[in-house]
Amino acid sequence: MMELTNNEVDKDDDSKKCQVNPAFEAESKELEATGQGNMEGDSEQTVDNANKAAQVSSVELYTFEYLLSLVGENGIWNISMFLLIFIGPYISTFTVISYQFLGATPDYWCQIQELIDANWTTSQIIDFALPRKDNGDLDGCSQWDYNYTLAASLGYEAAKTNQDLFPKTAEVPKVSCPVRDFNTTQYASTLVTEFDLVCERRALYSTTAAIVQIGKLFSSLFIGYITDTIGKRRVLLFCPMFVLFFGLVGITAPTIQLYTLCKFFAALFDMGMYVTCYVLALELASKPQRSSIGSLFGIPWSLGTMTIAGIAYGVRTWKYLQMALTLPYITFGIYYWFLPESPRWLILQGRYKDAIDLLRQGARMNGRELPPDSELEIIMERIRQKDIDDHKENYEEGGSENDTRIEKVKRSLIGGLYQVASLFATITMAKQTLIMFFCWFSVGFVYYGMAQNGTNLSDNEYWYTFFGGLLEIPPCFLMWPAVAIAGRRRTFIALYVIAAATILGSLGIQGSENWVITLALIGKSAAVNAFSMVYLLSSELNTTKARTVAVGISSVIARFGSIVTPYINDLVGASNPSAPSAMFGTVALISAVLVFFLPETKKHVLPESMAEVEGMSKKTDREESIP
Repeated sequence: MMELTNNEVDKDDDSKKCQVNPAFEAESKELEATGQGNMEGDSEQTVDNANKAAQVSSVELYTFEYLLSLVGENGIWNISMFLLIFIGPYISTFTVISYQFLGATPDYWCQIQELIDANWTTSQIIDFALPRKDNGDLDGCSQWDYNYTLAASLGYEAAKTNQDLFPKTAEVPKVSCPVRDFNTTQYASTLVTEFDLVCERRALYSTTAAIVQIGKLFSSLFIGYITDTIGKRRVLLFCPMFVLFFGLVGITAPTIQLYTLCKFFAALFDMGMYVTCYVLALELASKPQRSSIGSLFGIPWSLGTMTIAGIAYGVRTWKYLQMALTLPYITFGIYYWFLPESPRWLILQGRYKDAIDLLRQGARMNGRELPPDSELEIIMERIRQKDIDDHKENYEEGGSENDTRIEKVKRSLIGGLYQVASLFATITMAKQTLIMFFCWFSVGFVYYGMAQNGTNLSDNEYWYTFFGGLLEIPPCFLMWPAVAIAGRRRTFIALYVIAAATILGSLGIQGSENWVITLALIGKSAAVNAFSMVYLLSSELNTTKARTVAVGISSVIARFGSIVTPYINDLVGASNPSAPSAMFGTVALISAVLVFFLPETKKHVLPESMAEVEGMSKKTDREESIP
């Protein structure tokens, strides 16, 4: 009896027909006859090494990865599935990275109707009635407290020279604008001009961006449960429909509050779509391919960012722009005909026939043949049974499957609190957890902060956004070779150092906007790749039982980092355009220092216990102490 390997599966290159191990065929027949998953043997019988090897091999066959290897891992079917899935992150950017174009802010000033009725020109009104800031910029939020009816009767020249009636000194009071005018030469209309989102209402504009991150946060809390319940295909069919609906309803919103509410629901369903696309891509990828899925997902995201800049450049009316960025979600309609359900989900639901039909379709496209249905069903049954057994472990400590729903929820909450507490069970684990929490906050803070900082750094937001997306693509191909060679920690530190050095370095450049933008966007590119590293390290630094809750809490913390960035860019940047970049660069630098205190996980297996986590840290300390 011989052990079956992937090389042996593919050895017949001419026919591309996958042969099943004879040992597995024998076990399959016995399983069909007895319904048991283990080979029965006489206790007195001597089992030779070959039979033992075959038994180990047969166990390894009961995995979805083995089924995927039979279908093929790099064929036409796999490539077509990934291209379909990548539509998700490409279009998702239209909801997430569009607020600075929808809410572009042109020059504005107080509208003084008395002077307009007297046929004063805009330049005359600005010169006569509007104060200036200390740096000489126009103060568009206030006006001199003059008698404008009198000024209109005197005329511009007479009123301007009459310092007794219309003095311009610090003692003269200023009042807020009752109504404002906006410069429409660059933008026909924006959210800002539509709802007057400047001055004391500026925070409402920032909220239109923050609400997107809040929607993504809420979506992350329950999208996993929904996809596990109804399947990934249904989620990918329904979520874009809701994004389309709320995106179009937002165009007709009579108030900024209603528009913001529509934006929240659009982002909530958009995030559901994005996460489901990501998980489906992972499930259809082989083990070697999974390590690069995160980076590959960054490519359509970057292309989407570049596309937004082009669309926004050509569409300068916010309602038409909102429509142009919403209607592409119709594209997801092709999923109805071409995107199948996750075969892994079908197996776990016991829908073996549907899973077999799907895998056979993929095998035909890849030029392969699969074993008989009966053998595939046995493999699928073992996969499903293993998943059921794994879930039963949740009931081993003081619970049973017959518990009431309230008892199950109570036990689940207690178990969740225990898992959270386990993150701080030892000094080493507490240190690592707090450092990773800060790193999660910083990647969301720095990336989204720099992505939305174009108004403070550049006079041309279109080029800023376009080149920002373009510069994110090359690191997608360099990331994982760097991780393989330099390790996780060194790569993570390097990304943060690059981000901090380029962002802070851009502040010291005077008179060259091109260099300022280039350095700032390199820092943004480093930050987006740090997202991949923070996911990887969080998975490898925590035990199996605490891994899911650690990543879940950390992703929530990252959302808080991205939620505050619009307020920093819009409110702090209004008074000091360099301040946001200084904050983003400083946080990146602090993160680089903190990562130095994390262990290297490159040559370690995923830890199963707290002792293994402690051992990983001690081993790193010993290796670094060797001269």
